[in-house]
Amino acid sequence: MISKLKHLYKKNKLKNILNKNMNFFKINSSTILMDSFNIDIRNLDKRNKECLEIGINSLLGCNLIFEKDTGFISIGDRTYIAGGTNIISINNVEIGHDVTIAWGCTIYDHNSHSVYWDERSNDTLQCIEDYKRTGNFIQNKDWNNVKSAPIKICNKVWIGFDCLILKGVTIGEGAVIGAKSVVTKDVLPYTIVAGNPAIIVKILKKEK
Repeated sequence: MISKLKHLYKKNKLKNILNKNMNFFKINSSTILMDSFNIDIRNLDKRNKECLEIGINSLLGCNLIFEKDTGFISIGDRTYIAGGTNIISINNVEIGHDVTIAWGCTIYDHNSHSVYWDERSNDTLQCIEDYKRTGNFIQNKDWNNVKSAPIKICNKVWIGFDCLILKGVTIGEGAVIGAKSVVTKDVLPYTIVAGNPAIIVKILKKEK
């Protein structure tokens, strides 16, 4: 009984998010949003434009997080993204058609903090203040020193479990990313990459 109630709560929570923010979403009715699927829009009061576009016949169990009003995520047709995968955007994440992304991946189009201590020294204290006042720990985050760049995952890509895809990366058509890889640079079409950082381990025969 308890598990059933939790299941209904998840569905109702997602339904409320979808209904409340329909002006910001374009989701094809043929796409299935699984029980694990979730959308987290932070700083909603600052948003005034569409942030999410999902195509035809996709199956999604992932978590989509918009940390800033500039974030945008697009997901194409016939794409599968498993539960436990987080896609986090303040810039742009573009995922093409016929893409498969396994569980536990993180796709992150920004650094979250500056690499320089003096530029991030107040981040935690600001988080605490925001959380106490609003419940949103990045309500007044200073993004000025946070680097970001678009991510593009082209058609027919397969990304194995527990991979990390970092800002500015383009993954070419038909590429395969080995499990637990960290992708910091562009991946050529029809190659298999693996490791930390990911490097080419095999060239695939390109489809005709």
